[in-house]
Amino acid sequence: LSNLTGVGVNNILLAADLVAPGAGEGTVIFNGGVNGLHIGSNVAGTARNIGDGGGNKFNALLIYNAVTITDDVNLEGIQNVLINNNADFTSSTAFNAGVIQIQNATYTIDANNGNLNIPAGNIQFAHADAQLILQNSSGNDRTITLGANIDPDNDDEGIVILNSVTAGKKLTIAGGKTFGGAHKLQTIVFKGAGDCGTAGTTFNTKNIVLDITGQ
Repeated sequence: LSNLTGVGVNNILLAADLVAPGAGEGTVIFNGGVNGLHIGSNVAGTARNIGDGGGNKFNALLIYNAVTITDDVNLEGIQNVLINNNADFTSSTAFNAGVIQIQNATYTIDANNGNLNIPAGNIQFAHADAQLILQNSSGNDRTITLGANIDPDNDDEGIVILNSVTAGKKLTIAGGKTFGGAHKLQTIVFKGAGDCGTAGTTFNTKNIVLDITGQ
């Protein structure tokens, strides 16, 4: 599924579940082209599944360029999400897939529609400049709870951006986990006009950047 027209963002709205041909079979490709691709449900709030989280899962989802997937599209039925070089991928359900591998690309998890619980241990930085953005762009305070440390395979790999977008609102990182466990992250960035709370969270990183006007 792609947008190669070069004329604005294209929407693809799923009217039914996308079923894998068998266990661990099949690859789904989303390519946003130059202007981006938006994947959602044709009935807002009605869940659509790509693969079956409790049954036959797709082997892989490949992400190219700018792709946004709405919260009503469930990606638990995918074994591997590969975010390829130069991609800009936004999804608050992809973290339920088996493995998420970020190349020289950006993966954004936005708590704009509610608090999130992220397993986190399945997120892999496959490039030194791979970026993971944990974000609250809503008009309310939000909490993102980590179920495991976010740990690169090697020192000085991976950039984590904690982005509290809205002035007067707060992004809280909970779970008492570590950013950069056995290996140091390249950089942690605190960003946005809002506030950011990280009490109980440990940071093991080569660089810390403060690009935030909140607290």
